Amino acid sequence: MAAKAAPLQIFRRITLGVILLGLTTLTVLHQRVQGIPTIDALDPFGGLETLLKWVAGGEIIKKLEPGTIILFGGIVALGLVLSRFFCGWFCAFGALQGVFGWLGKKIFGRRFTVPAKLDAVLRWIKYPVLVAIVWLTWSTGTLIIRPYDPLAAYGHLSAGLEAVWGEFAVGLVLLVLTLVLSMLYERAFCKYLCPLGAVNSILGRLPLFRIKRVATTCISCSKCDRVCPMNIDISKPEVVNSSECISCMECVSSCPTTKSSLVPTIAGKAVKVGLVVALGFGIYFGAAAIGQATGMLSFAPVSLTQAAAAGKLKVEDIKGSSTWEMVAESFGIELERLYHVAGIDARKVPPSTMLKDTGKVGGIEGFEADAVRVAVAKILGVPYAGETGAAAPAVTPAATPAPPAATATALAAPKPATAPAKAALAPGSAGLTVPADFALEGTMSIADIAVALKAPEAAVIQKLRLPADIDRVKALRDMKDQYGYTMPELKERIKQ
Repeated sequence: MAAKAAPLQIFRRITLGVILLGLTTLTVLHQRVQGIPTIDALDPFGGLETLLKWVAGGEIIKKLEPGTIILFGGIVALGLVLSRFFCGWFCAFGALQGVFGWLGKKIFGRRFTVPAKLDAVLRWIKYPVLVAIVWLTWSTGTLIIRPYDPLAAYGHLSAGLEAVWGEFAVGLVLLVLTLVLSMLYERAFCKYLCPLGAVNSILGRLPLFRIKRVATTCISCSKCDRVCPMNIDISKPEVVNSSECISCMECVSSCPTTKSSLVPTIAGKAVKVGLVVALGFGIYFGAAAIGQATGMLSFAPVSLTQAAAAGKLKVEDIKGSSTWEMVAESFGIELERLYHVAGIDARKVPPSTMLKDTGKVGGIEGFEADAVRVAVAKILGVPYAGETGAAAPAVTPAATPAPPAATATALAAPKPATAPAKAALAPGSAGLTVPADFALEGTMSIADIAVALKAPEAAVIQKLRLPADIDRVKALRDMKDQYGYTMPELKERIKQ
C-alpha cells in the first residue's frame, strides 16, 4: 500500500496543479480571445531573453511583455535564497512532467534511474544549451528558442496539431520525448536540457537554504534518496548542497525517524519547513507585487484601440491577436490598402480575422503578423525594425498581388470636395520634396511627417497650408474639426 503523502507535499502538488491548469487554460483562451497573453509572455525564461534584447538594443522582444522580466527577476531572487525553489513549486512544465511521472509509476510499478556515471555527464548538457540560447538571443535580438521550445509547443496544442507541427516541429518532438521519458525517468527535461534549470543550478551554488542531515539520528534507510525527484544523494553527506536540489523537501517529508534527521536550514540555522515555503512564496509573489506597483507586470498587451486613444500608438503595438479591421481603424488606414500592401486577398480573409489566423484562413504558408507591421510602416512612411531587428524591407506593388477590381476602383476614386477652411491657413507651398510613395495618414502628427520626410516641421506646416501655431504632436485626424480641413484635402496638398 502506498504511503500517504505528507500535508506539505499535498500542498505542493496542489500549487503545481493550479499553476499547470491556469497556464493550460490561458493557452486555450489565447487561441480564441483577444488580449489573452501568449505562452511566450507567460514563460519566465523569456524574461532573460527579452532582458538581453533590451540591454543590446533598448527594446523588448516583440512577442514578449515587460512582465516576463519581473518574473525572471523573482526567479533569480529565489535562486539566491532558496536554490531551485521555482522548479519544485512553481514551474508548470515541471508539473506536467510530474503528471506523466505519476502515470509511469502506475503503469510500470517503479521508477527507473539513469546509471550514475551517465547521469553525471548528461546533467552538463543544459549549460551549453543555456550558453547557446543566450548568445543567439544577444546576437539576433529574436526569441531564438521559440521553434524548439517544448513548452511553446504545448501552449499551442489547442491550435491543432497541423498548426503546431508547422511552427514548432522540433518543439513538438521534444515535448513528446520529454513526456515519454518522464514516465520512465522523473523530470528528465529538468535534469538534462532545461535552460532555466541551468540558470537556477548556477544560482543554486550560492543560496542560503540547505538541508542538513543529522548523523546521530539518521538510520541510513535511504528512503530520502528514493523519493528525491532529482536523484540527489541525500543519505550520506552532512549537508545537501547539490545545485540540482529543487527545494521540494520530499526528503524531509518522508524521513521516518521520530526526530527528523533532515533539517531545513537558512544561513546555517535550522528553520521550520513552513517558514521555507512562506519565504519562497513571499519572494516570488513579492516580485510580482513590485512589478504590479511599478506598472511593469503586464502580460496582455494594451489593445490598439487603447493605445490610439492614449496617443501612444506604435507599429510595434500590432500583435497576432489584433484583427485586420482593428489595425486599419486604429492607424487610420484604408482597409483595402492595408490588405493590398500586405499582399493579402481581402476576399479570402475577413476583416475580423486575427492576424495570427491569417495564414490558416487565407491558405498562406508561413504568414506572420510582422508582415502587417511592415505594411503599416510602409503606408505611414515610418521606420520599423522587423522581428529580426534589421530594417524591414520595403513592400512594393510588384511584390504583392494587384487588388481586386472593386478595391482598385475605390483607391482610384476622385477625392471628395472639401468645405471651406474655418481657420486662416499659411499661404503657398514650402517647396520640400515629397517621395511619390509617401502616404499621409490621419494618425500622423506634424512631427511624424517631418521625421519621415527629413524636413523641418515649419516646412511641413507650410506645405499643408496649416496655421503656424497648430499642435505639432497631435494626430492630424484629431484636429480636422478645429481647423476645418479634411484628410483627403491634406493628402492632396502633400502631393502638390
